Amino acid sequence: MRRLKLLCPALILLAATSLLAQAPVVMVSIDGLRPDYITNAKSCGMEFHTLRAFLTEGSYAEGVVGVLPTVTYPSHTTLVTGVEPARHGILANGTFDPENRNLGGWYWYSDDIKADTLWDAAARKGLITASVGWPVTVGKRNIRYNIPEYWRARNDEDFKLLHALSTPEIFDAMQPAYGAALARYSPVLALDVGLTGAAIWAIQHQAKLVTLHLPALDHEEHEHGPFSAEACSTLAEMDRQVARLEQATFDADANAVVAVVSDHGFSRTSHKLNLGLALLRAGLITPGGATGVAEWKAAVFPAGGLAAIVLHDPGDQVTVDAVRVLLHTLAADPANGIAGILERPEIEKLGGFPNASFVVDLNLDYQLGFAWEGELVTAAPNTGSHGYLPSHPEMRSSLFIRGRGIAHGRNLGVIDIRQIAPTIAQLLGVKLKDAQQPPLNLK
Repeated sequence: MRRLKLLCPALILLAATSLLAQAPVVMVSIDGLRPDYITNAKSCGMEFHTLRAFLTEGSYAEGVVGVLPTVTYPSHTTLVTGVEPARHGILANGTFDPENRNLGGWYWYSDDIKADTLWDAAARKGLITASVGWPVTVGKRNIRYNIPEYWRARNDEDFKLLHALSTPEIFDAMQPAYGAALARYSPVLALDVGLTGAAIWAIQHQAKLVTLHLPALDHEEHEHGPFSAEACSTLAEMDRQVARLEQATFDADANAVVAVVSDHGFSRTSHKLNLGLALLRAGLITPGGATGVAEWKAAVFPAGGLAAIVLHDPGDQVTVDAVRVLLHTLAADPANGIAGILERPEIEKLGGFPNASFVVDLNLDYQLGFAWEGELVTAAPNTGSHGYLPSHPEMRSSLFIRGRGIAHGRNLGVIDIRQIAPTIAQLLGVKLKDAQQPPLNLK
C-alpha cells in the first residue's frame, strides 16, 4: 500500500503529461508574412488585432532566418522536417526542367521528401493528423485528413483531380462552399477562407496536428509589392481567419497551441534580369526541338530573387570556366543587378542546390525574368519577389505562437527556421528523426 501511495502521484503526473502532449497543435502558414507586418504597428496603418495579440499573449521571433532558396516549397518542407533543402530534397518550387518536359510541374509529391516529417512522427504515436493546402503533400500517407496544394490547368478539371488526391471526408465538407475557388485556385482570398474552414473541420474531428497554408498574402505581394494597400488589406482578412482558427482550436481543447509561421519575407522589385537569355547568347543553350531547348551546357534553376546555374556536365572544366567568366562579366555591370555569385563550397554550407555549380543572388529590387529575346534587363514596376539569399534581413519569415505553457510576451530574437519543426514536435510529445537544431525555449 505504501508503494502504491508513492507511485500514485507519479502515475497521475505521467497521465497528465501524456494528455498535455496530445493536445492539438495547429500550425498555420501565412505565405510571405514578414514579421514586421506585425511587430511594427505602423507598417500598414491598420490594426491586426488577432496577430498582434501574440506579442503579449504568446511568444514570437523578431525574425526567422530561412533556407536556400527562400521560396515556398523548400521552406514549407523545412517547417515540417527541421532540415535544409539539400537534406529533405525539395530544392525549389518547380523541379529542375531545362527542356520543359515536366510542363512547368512543381515539387507537389510527398515521395520527393527524403526526411522525417511532423506528420510521420505524429502518426507513429497514433495521433490524428490533418493538412490543408500545405505544399508537397500529394500522396502523403501519414496525413489522415488531407487537401494537398495542387493545380495543373486551373480549370474545372483541376477540381476533379484535387478531389481524387484529397481525403474524401474533408474535401467533401469544404466543396459546397468553396468548390469554385478550389477548381481554379482563385480568387485566392476566397480560397484561403475555404482552406481555413477545412482546417477547422479537421480540428473538430479530433486532429491533434493540423498544418494549414494560406497563399493569398504572397499572391498580392507578388502583384503589388510588400506593404502595398492590397497586401495590407489581404493581411487584415488573414487576421480574421486566424481568429476563426484560434476560436475553434481553443474551443476543442483549452490546452492547445496555435503557431503562426511563414516561409519567407519579401522585397519590392522594379527590374527583371533575363539570365537564361545571357546563357543563350553565350552559346551555352541551343534553342530548338519540341520543348524549345535542343541542347544545353548550362541552365538556370530559377528561384525568384536568385538562380542556381546547373551544368549538364559538372566535370566539364571548359564549361565551368566559361560560365564563371560570363557570370562575373554580368556582375561587373551594376545595371544587371547581381548582388553576388556563390560557388560549390558556399552553396553546400547553406544547404541548398546540391546539383548546382553556381548560385547568382540578385539585388533586392531585381527578380529573375524568363524572356528569351529582347533586353537582358526589363522593367517590373510595382511587383515583389523573394528567393534571395537568407542572409538578407528582408527575407526573414515569422513565428508567432501562443497557448497552454507558452510564455507571454517573450521575444525569441532572430531564430533559425530549422528550429520550428523540433519545437512543434516537442509540444506534441513526438520525436523527429532527422532534425538537428534544438527546440525553442517557450517556457
